[in-house]
Amino acid sequence: MDVTSVRAYIKQYVALKDEVETLSKRQTELKTRLTKTIDEFGSTDERGHIVLSVPTDTSEEDDLQIMKQRRVSKNLDMDLAETILTKKGLKDKCVKMVPQIDEAAIMAAFYEGYLTEEDIDTMFPSKVTYAFIVGK
Repeated sequence: MDVTSVRAYIKQYVALKDEVETLSKRQTELKTRLTKTIDEFGSTDERGHIVLSVPTDTSEEDDLQIMKQRRVSKNLDMDLAETILTKKGLKDKCVKMVPQIDEAAIMAAFYEGYLTEEDIDTMFPSKVTYAFIVGK
């Protein structure tokens, strides 16, 4: 092991980690500021995106553009779906009951003596992970 190289790598790693944190914070601040600017001065295009074009300083460059891109997602509203399915008589056909193991009930069974510690260790196997830590 080349101690000098390892020491240099550690110092470089710490410096880069600090720089990444600083840059990420600044990026978040700029994004917040630009988002407010788009909201105030941008216009909505035909697809629902909010777009702001900013002229550049020179005629050789294209205008800069920032956008809040519209994205639509659909998520099932469980309560409304259940109400509609019940009204239409489709609840039994469209609702699937999935068995789920209750961990609290397992532990209660253990404390009541129905399960052994070996049973618990088998059902809840240990998993080892490591965290990368650089310290002084």
